[in-house]
Amino acid sequence: MLRSPRPTINVRGWTFVVVFTVLLELVVRAGVFSEYFPPPTVIITTLGEQLSTGGLVTQIVATLFAYAEGLALAAGLGVVVGVLMGTFRTFYNALKVTVEFLRPIPSVAIIPLAILLFGLGTYGMRVTVIAYAAFWPILFNTFYGVRSIDPVAVDTARNFGLSSAQILRRVTLPSSIANIATGFRVSAAMAIHLTVTAELVAGDSGIGYYVGRMEEVNRVPEMYAGILLAGIIGYLLNTLFRVVEQKGVYWAPAYGERGA
Repeated sequence: MLRSPRPTINVRGWTFVVVFTVLLELVVRAGVFSEYFPPPTVIITTLGEQLSTGGLVTQIVATLFAYAEGLALAAGLGVVVGVLMGTFRTFYNALKVTVEFLRPIPSVAIIPLAILLFGLGTYGMRVTVIAYAAFWPILFNTFYGVRSIDPVAVDTARNFGLSSAQILRRVTLPSSIANIATGFRVSAAMAIHLTVTAELVAGDSGIGYYVGRMEEVNRVPEMYAGILLAGIIGYLLNTLFRVVEQKGVYWAPAYGERGA
């Protein structure tokens, strides 16, 4: 009987974080880098104060809403296009050149285009940048997952009289779900990065906007508190999606083969 792997705590990793934080506290308190970096205890205290007042909570909500919508849009498009490219040679040939042209373009490079299309600081601008960044890992993981399916399995299903829709539902998606899940987790990490970046560069709300605003008014502890918050949220989201991936697709052969 297959059982999902239990999440484990990286004791060594967290020990290093604690030791590094203590050493950084001592170094900054001794006057080294104190002009540019406040003590970690000050940053943590400031973060707690900003969260308790509620103002930073509003920025978190703004970030997560744009993040979720952009990631959902990327997931829908990435899976559909990936399945089509992996299943139909004609579709693959039609999109190959376009995909290979667009893929190397950095996500931050489309921020000016998104501003022209949707306006500076708008919600649509942020969602577009997020979706563009998150689209590629999902697309390619889905594509390679579909392409790696044993043709015998598809032929057998077809010989049993299954329609194309039934083959998609019963063979293609179950066989490629591990690849899709991995692509989604990678995209989720990229999406939160681009969310904060878009807010920092051209946003009117969100954690990135908060960090940029605090830097402008020289409120250094608040600025670092925002950066710390972005890191915490990114870590929690990545951990969440990793656990969901482990619990949800542990039964898939491809997942076990990768040892994820």
